[in-house]
Amino acid sequence: MRPLLAAAFLIAASVPPAFGASQSGEPRYFVKAWLQKADKSFEHATGWCDGSYLCLLPIAEHLIELREVSGDSYLLSFKSAPPEPKPCCIFRDGSFQIWLRSGSPRVAVLFYPPYKRGEVSVTQFGRLIIVVEDLDKPNPATPTSRL
Repeated sequence: MRPLLAAAFLIAASVPPAFGASQSGEPRYFVKAWLQKADKSFEHATGWCDGSYLCLLPIAEHLIELREVSGDSYLLSFKSAPPEPKPCCIFRDGSFQIWLRSGSPRVAVLFYPPYKRGEVSVTQFGRLIIVVEDLDKPNPATPTSRL
């Protein structure tokens, strides 16, 4: 299952950014996201963010919100798409936002808030696999040529 998920994520990540033209400013961070819902359906999105405080990436009927993006970390929240951009999901610790490190793919497990579904227990929404790459940092995997 994991190799299949990893292969699908790499295929989705190689798709060129679909909404880069709607962004303003200079590209600073490249964002790749893969959403696997609990029903095994999936969505993916790619895009870029400038150096501003807030970055939004639409994925299916939801919105990934990144705040305080730096080369090392960012604050992630997952919301319903406009016109109702409210948090749709909580993370494993029960919060509506979570700090993640930039660079390698990160997996954030998403849950419906108990009050949203009228249940006492927490129901899993899915998993968000996300990568935020700093375009100003050299890629350590890219070999440098010697002169």
